[in-house]
Amino acid sequence: MTNQAQAIAALVETARGNRPQSLENREVEETLNIALALLVELSVANDKIDRLERLVAKLRGEDVEALREIRYDGAVADQRQETTDALLMRVLRILIDPRAQAES
Repeated sequence: MTNQAQAIAALVETARGNRPQSLENREVEETLNIALALLVELSVANDKIDRLERLVAKLRGEDVEALREIRYDGAVADQRQETTDALLMRVLRILIDPRAQAES
């Protein structure tokens, strides 16, 4: 494994048994699962962002808005893209789960 997204994909591919389903329509169930995964990711991210922005702004004696204007390139930009890819994999994992296709 070279990154989080690949690790999540490997975990999903090794799942066994039928995927539990509580709604009658599989597509609705998948949409709900994706929405809930996004909600969890967003909640965690918002909490981290708020805490870090407040701390860094206080330590630097700057306004929080100045932190939000910073842009990155090179290795930092690549690392940020990998993090985004892992987020997408976690949120959309239901669509790559082989158990879901087998039940269609």
